[in-house]
Amino acid sequence: MKALVRLAVAGMAAAGLVVTLSGSASAVLGGKPATTDTYPYLIAIETPDHQELCTGALIAPAKVLSAAHCFDAMDVTGLRFIGGRTDLGTTKGQVRHAVKVKVHPDYQGFAGDYDAAVVTLDRALPYRTVPVARPADSALYGYGRPATVLGWGRTGTETAVANSDAAAAGRRLKEATLKLAPMSDCGPWSSTSAVKICGLPRSAVPESVCAGDSGGPLIAGGRVIGIVSSGNKYCTPDNAYSTFSRVSSVAAGLGLLTRSP
Repeated sequence: MKALVRLAVAGMAAAGLVVTLSGSASAVLGGKPATTDTYPYLIAIETPDHQELCTGALIAPAKVLSAAHCFDAMDVTGLRFIGGRTDLGTTKGQVRHAVKVKVHPDYQGFAGDYDAAVVTLDRALPYRTVPVARPADSALYGYGRPATVLGWGRTGTETAVANSDAAAAGRRLKEATLKLAPMSDCGPWSSTSAVKICGLPRSAVPESVCAGDSGGPLIAGGRVIGIVSSGNKYCTPDNAYSTFSRVSSVAAGLGLLTRSP
């Protein structure tokens, strides 16, 4: 999974982590294969013509947590929210559609703070949900701690995808375990934001988010602690930075703290 993806949907931000619609979407840069059997709350988000767009997490039977920039200036009613499908080249799992999207009221646009949204689906999905981090879960954000990011985003550069490199394009769910770090350590994405957190490779092996991973969950302690916001724009090993909205910081604005922990 590598971070940034250029939004190829009309009306969407031009530099998002949304996957380029001209190529098949896969997952994380580096990392390893994952399945929706292990992570049943993973939701793939596709355009009406079945192109992978973003990733989300099922936090209630009919609620998906994702990034706000995935839905910028977009009619979401035609989007497809797919659960139970490890390989997007298959027809396994179940598909739902959006009824409405609640964007965080303080959302500042792509790569800005509060990049978070909750989608209400037309019908419940029958998969296990994942709890969200709350303000009391600050220990889960300790710098140096491991956290796992998941998604169907690209695994290689745009050039590799354009050259029909199936491994770079990919279509299967992947996961990577990153090391949490302050935003000041996040290379070109460095900032002083208190509502975001950086994910870095744990070793010399480059691992990060990539195109199509936007909105995907960062998991620690059995909870969603982050939402993929921005990062490795070009899916290259020398830019293995991943940034996430802190779920504990956006939960109240999305009305998530009224739910049971």
